[in-house]
Amino acid sequence: MFVASETHGFAVGYILTPLRGWERQNKVKRESQPKVMAAPDLSYTPAQTHSLRGVPMKKLAHCAVVCVALIFFTAGRSLAEDGATIYTQSCAMCHDGGNDRAPSREALRQMSPDRVLAALESGPMISMANRRSPAERRALAEFVTGKSFAQPLDTTPAPKALCTGAPGNFANPLAGPVWNGWGVTSSNTRYQGAAGAGLTAASVPRLKVKWAFGFPGDLSANAQPVVAGGRVFVGSLSGLVYSLSAATGCIHWYFQAASGVRAAVTIARIETGSGARFVAFFGDLAANVYALDAATGKLLWKTKIDNY
Repeated sequence: MFVASETHGFAVGYILTPLRGWERQNKVKRESQPKVMAAPDLSYTPAQTHSLRGVPMKKLAHCAVVCVALIFFTAGRSLAEDGATIYTQSCAMCHDGGNDRAPSREALRQMSPDRVLAALESGPMISMANRRSPAERRALAEFVTGKSFAQPLDTTPAPKALCTGAPGNFANPLAGPVWNGWGVTSSNTRYQGAAGAGLTAASVPRLKVKWAFGFPGDLSANAQPVVAGGRVFVGSLSGLVYSLSAATGCIHWYFQAASGVRAAVTIARIETGSGARFVAFFGDLAANVYALDAATGKLLWKTKIDNY
């Protein structure tokens, strides 16, 4: 069972598994431990927060709703926008509009980009920025402060997070326990029997966390994980799609899509000139549809199905 949750500064997925005594617990051996990216500390100073008192909540709520709506509307664009454009569309109304609860541009210029980024990712502005990509949040932080980050953004998985050794049998990933697609069936009942799940209802109270995987740079995880062939296939808001080991959480392969991936991956068998092949199909928020080799992550094709 895969469970996603939101934490400060990164998104985490958990695998829950029934553990039956010390023998089973000691049998589990982690092949890797993906790096967790923590957000820097941020809090507004007393001088910046002193003016927050007495502001009409109706005015504040209006600014917040407009900002959230603008961010949501632009979240699906395939390329990260520059900081000035993001600020004009989503932030200027409050920060340049005389809203006493929002730090002025002058106050923002006194801050470091790390501090502003922390406000966007784990502080008071998280609800207005959580649909922006990591690159867009960093571009906005650099624009409002007029300063650059000391280190560039890097969401490439660390070598120690990759699986080592043979990838295991992937001849027929749909033969064993499987959760394939968004709702498994066309009726979307999201029900699965014991045979398909590989566990029974009686096992649920004994489920324990077996491993956890962090999505670097992301603030939330809301894609539907898919389990097939001993692997977990899952997308992320940064556009990275992962094939993880269901046993250990190490990465078999990863693929960078053009935009965020909220949809579930669907594993299907297709016939080719060289024989049968299992393919991972999914779409991103920029209306692209992809087909990858489910075993290796190699791109087979990509097509744009709509313009919006």
